[in-house]
Amino acid sequence: MDDIVNKAVLFDYFSGRVSPLQKKSVESWLDGPGNRELYYQWLHEWEMSRLQVTANWQYAYEKTMSRLTDSTDEPQEEQQPNHWKIGTLRQWINRSWLIAASLLLTLAVCSWLFRDVLFYKTVRTGFGEIQSLTLSDGSTIVLNANSSLRFLRFGFGEWTLPTDASYQNPRTVELAGEADFSIRHLPDHQPFIVMTPKGLDILVLGTQFTVFSRERATRVVLRSGSIRLSSQRKNERPLLMHPGDLAVLNQQGRLALTRTAHPETMASWKNHRFTFELTSLREIANMLHENYGLTVVIENPQLANRTISGSFTARNANEILQLIAQLLQINYARDNDHVSFTS
Repeated sequence: MDDIVNKAVLFDYFSGRVSPLQKKSVESWLDGPGNRELYYQWLHEWEMSRLQVTANWQYAYEKTMSRLTDSTDEPQEEQQPNHWKIGTLRQWINRSWLIAASLLLTLAVCSWLFRDVLFYKTVRTGFGEIQSLTLSDGSTIVLNANSSLRFLRFGFGEWTLPTDASYQNPRTVELAGEADFSIRHLPDHQPFIVMTPKGLDILVLGTQFTVFSRERATRVVLRSGSIRLSSQRKNERPLLMHPGDLAVLNQQGRLALTRTAHPETMASWKNHRFTFELTSLREIANMLHENYGLTVVIENPQLANRTISGSFTARNANEILQLIAQLLQINYARDNDHVSFTS
């Protein structure tokens, strides 16, 4: 069955170009282990690659109204009363049909243009902001600063195979930034999938983990349960994680797995606590840029390589800057969003 159903066949299936036999093969293939996850992964890939056509609704509306105006301005020839009634009725019907068609066209175009807003909800946090949310399935998520989470607005957590390819897996979320997850395990073992911008997908049934997915790196640390990571890189096998595992996705798309003695420290930011383990000033500068929107300039490479270790509480960027300056015995100057460190 796996030889019959592949990505090309599923793409034709999403487009409605398969035969009845191929359709039945896809439905049977979905019962196989792991195929349902792959189905939604390819569905998302197909959906993101579809070409969209923007209708010129303004032109259509103006053209329709112009025809209506022209028809009302035309002089009417003197006719018999009976003929006049028939002509007026026919003109009224034509005019009503054109108005209805114009309104339907406008509604259809607006529905397509605002489709993402209608079907999906996106939660965003600003610089220095932390936000908690609870999904309809009971899972709780804490978003770190400068992050976003996108998920299905209606029916989240309801296991239904979509007949319309416009819908994704109801328990799929898309993360950009950093977040801590506490996923509720459902009685039917429905998986929860976290998708990241760099092609790393995280499959989980019910567990606690933290995801860091920003421009400079992608990291996942697991505190309890088990999760499976899959990359879009060819020939890259899925990676099964256990509590205490730390997975890192490098710039080439390869996954590397290490162990950490304290996985909970990666989510310490939820309590405005920052944990450093031989963390260089250069890395801290990146964190200040990602979480607070600060542009940091360091005087020289030697200063940038100096490290900090320990756990500290700071509720805003100024407190962190003061803390760093005290620990490293250095100076800093801040001008709005620009910060410079000097020895």
